[in-house]
Amino acid sequence: MKHVRLLSVIGKTFGISEQGLVNGWVKRCCRCLSSGSSKSNFQRDSHTTENYKKIMRKVPQSVVVVTAGEFDILKDRWIKRGMTCTSFTNVSYQPPIVSICINNPSHMHELLLRTQQFAIHVLKQNQVGYGLDFSKHIETEECQFKNIPHALTNEGIPIIYDCAAVMECRAHSVHTVGDHHVWYGSVFNAEISESEDNPLLYYIRSFRSVGDEIFIQAFEDATLPFEDWTHEAHLRMAWNYITEYGKEGAIPHIRLGIQNFNEQNKDKVKFGFHETITMFYIAEVAHAIKKSPGVPSFEEFLERNRYLLDKTVIAQYYSHNHLYSDTARHQFVQPDLKQLPS
Repeated sequence: MKHVRLLSVIGKTFGISEQGLVNGWVKRCCRCLSSGSSKSNFQRDSHTTENYKKIMRKVPQSVVVVTAGEFDILKDRWIKRGMTCTSFTNVSYQPPIVSICINNPSHMHELLLRTQQFAIHVLKQNQVGYGLDFSKHIETEECQFKNIPHALTNEGIPIIYDCAAVMECRAHSVHTVGDHHVWYGSVFNAEISESEDNPLLYYIRSFRSVGDEIFIQAFEDATLPFEDWTHEAHLRMAWNYITEYGKEGAIPHIRLGIQNFNEQNKDKVKFGFHETITMFYIAEVAHAIKKSPGVPSFEEFLERNRYLLDKTVIAQYYSHNHLYSDTARHQFVQPDLKQLPS
């Protein structure tokens, strides 16, 4: 009764009927409940998304290169394209059908729409370089196969030599799902390498591109071919760690990583780990990152900072005797010619 009298008083005060007040409160309560439910769903969806990403980072992915080609009549030449792909799955054994996922949009997707055929190459553990080469962004006219041993099939599909396995496919169907195109391919020819090399696998662990994930894992596992451990590879490694951990956080990863890689390749290493040279390039790469923030790829970073490829840059800061002293090899020493960039 008290609640009824209260409604009556409020209604008379504001000129609203008791039923109107009740209906208004019901609507308000429903909105509150709905709002709370939406927030709960959002939190649950966000939680699921983050956990999904974490789970997928624990699942090893096989690294494949997808290739396709077509003849350009107007330019009288073959257009050949390849892309590194980690979303590769067996769908059916009978008949043999596989699936690959391609970013939306992409040049490869447009090419497959025209050709309706492609090849899937399962890379060997020592073919990290191929994974890197075909993960780079390229312009439409650029040829990706200049330094890649390959041949064209009668159907015009580029086949890379000496992979762990190759499957030639005809398009079965394609679907757009989220931010990817899912292509299903009917396998009409499959070849396996006679060698016993392990396939290249990787884990999706961070923000990195597919190519950099493959590279960093091969570096950390010391499975990166020693001939690929070039000056540019040193810069790529430093860029990845500094971008992920910051300069100070990257130092132990870089130092221990190089030492481990050298130990695993001690029969090939001639010079060995040098603390001052390592710290110099950490400082240089960190400074270059600071000058060009937000660069999405190592290739673009390097394009903006080509001077880093010049191995004589360090001579502007250190005299030969100072740099190659025993002290400089085992502990960091400040330059004697020019101050390091901050």
